[in-house]
Amino acid sequence: MKKEFKKGIKYEIFVGIKDQDSYEELFSADDFKNILTEICSEKQISFSLLTQMGGYTHNKGYTTETSMRVIIIGVDEDEIKKIGDRLKEIINTDTILITKTDVEYCFI
Repeated sequence: MKKEFKKGIKYEIFVGIKDQDSYEELFSADDFKNILTEICSEKQISFSLLTQMGGYTHNKGYTTETSMRVIIIGVDEDEIKKIGDRLKEIINTDTILITKTDVEYCFI
């Protein structure tokens, strides 16, 4: 059977896990994974999660932190923003980044 590529949109949500008030990592990568799993399980949203290092400048200078990258394909934009808002609130980070890219994908 021939597998065909479908067109879709890939969203990536980047979340640094430093608390915006203390500039400390109050959650571990495993804590974040559990939070994300709970959020996505509620609506059966498929996702991938990568842990990486990020750096940025804030009002106290430059810092690095553990940065979580959530990848989701096949969900509408409003739902992505809701997920981002919930993660931002729970982690208590001052900002998150969401990117949107047209992709072609195929499950084989």
